[in-house]
Amino acid sequence: MRYINTSLSITTLSAFASIASADVINITTGTDTFDLYSNSNNALFDDASGDFSSTDLAAIHTTLNSWGIETDGMITLLPMTTSAGFSLLTLVDQELGFGDTGIDASVSLSSTSPSSLGMYINDYDQEVWTLIDPPFGSQTMGALFVWGGDGSGDAFAWTGLSIGDALSYSFIDNGAVGTALNAETFQFVSWVEDGWEVISTNGFKTDGTSVFTGMVIPAPPIAIALVTFAFGYTRRRH
Repeated sequence: MRYINTSLSITTLSAFASIASADVINITTGTDTFDLYSNSNNALFDDASGDFSSTDLAAIHTTLNSWGIETDGMITLLPMTTSAGFSLLTLVDQELGFGDTGIDASVSLSSTSPSSLGMYINDYDQEVWTLIDPPFGSQTMGALFVWGGDGSGDAFAWTGLSIGDALSYSFIDNGAVGTALNAETFQFVSWVEDGWEVISTNGFKTDGTSVFTGMVIPAPPIAIALVTFAFGYTRRRH
């Protein structure tokens, strides 16, 4: 019989668990499934106001643009590790930092998440959104995102996600496609090696809807390491 240092094993497993904190979201659309990896932005959501400021929103667009990602006329989804924890951001059109400067397009969104999550939304003080939080362990955010083609956008984010959390998104096009949105309306962005990259794109269906889901998962290499370590630990005990 061989023995291993139990305290060391617990420490190692705890380290793995810490590394395996939520930083990957698996997205499933009607035609595809893929993983989105996050990068850190600790300056984002550093207060509990729930306000996704136009200044912060413009800075994110600038960052994505610097990586060659066009966000004007797009709905962009990307994960970020923020001051409010692991977050999934939804950016609607491009915001230049000046707030709403006109309205020429809109989309409606209903998104459901665990009730434990936080939420930040652009134009927080405007009555264009509601949050229903029934006592069933989930909450649903409904919003009418409006923007102008001259440099104003919109956005929201779920924050504080943990492994196993599930999200759903249901968009309705209110006549924006063809005027203010690209045909491939949705782009899903991931941190790949050392930069942001578009992983997948798609558009609204012919009925003007788009539905997809997300699930927070461990990073695959860490998940494999956890399984391998646990298996080896079990074998060494016999």
